[in-house]
Amino acid sequence: MDRGIDHRVIELLASHLCHELISPVTAVNNGLELIAGGDSGLVAEAMGLMRQSAAEASRKLQFYRLAYGQAGFEAGRSLAQAREICEGLLKGGKISLSWVEKGMGPGAVDKPAVKLLVNVIALAREALPRGGAINVTLSGPSPVRAEVSAVGTGARLSPEAAAALAKGADVASLTPRTVQAFLVAWLAQRIGAGLAVETGTDRVTLTASLESGV
Repeated sequence: MDRGIDHRVIELLASHLCHELISPVTAVNNGLELIAGGDSGLVAEAMGLMRQSAAEASRKLQFYRLAYGQAGFEAGRSLAQAREICEGLLKGGKISLSWVEKGMGPGAVDKPAVKLLVNVIALAREALPRGGAINVTLSGPSPVRAEVSAVGTGARLSPEAAAALAKGADVASLTPRTVQAFLVAWLAQRIGAGLAVETGTDRVTLTASLESGV
C-alpha cells in the first residue's frame, strides 16, 4: 500500500469519476436532442440546460483532475486554487463550504498535502447524502492541522467506507462507492498525515497533519 495503488483501485476511481460526470453529460445530450427535435419554442430552454450542465461537468473535471491527477499550481497559490476548485464542485448544490485558515505561512502546505485535503473534502461530500455543510479549518504554522467536518441531517460514513479507511483495508472488497475512502487513507499514509476520524450525530470529522516538504 505504501508503494503504489493496485490496478483495481485505478479501475474503481475511473468508475467513480464516470459516475460523477454521467449526469451533466447526459443533460447536455438531452439538450441537443431537444434542439434536434425542431421545436423552436424549446431552443432557449435547451440552451440553458446545456450551458448549466456543461459548466457543472467542467467544474467536476477540474476538481477530479486535482484530486486524482497531476494538476499544477501557480507558485504560492496551491491552497487558494484548491479552495476555488472545491467551491466550484459544490456550486449550485445542497452542500455549502466554509474555509478558515489560521496562522498559515506562505508555502505551509505542499502539493501532496493539498491532494490529500481535496480528497478528504470529496469524502466529506459523500458523507452528506441530504446536503449540509463542509467546514474546513486549517491551523498553522507547521505542521498544519487540517480539520474537515461534514455536518448535516444523516451525515455519516457507511460501514463499508469506514472499513475502506482502516489500515489494511481489503482492496478486493472495494466498490466505486468506497474507493474514495480508501484513496484518502492511502494518501494520508503516504505522507504520514496521521488521519483521524470522529463521528457523532449528524457529523463526521476528519483531521490530519499536513506538513510541507514531506
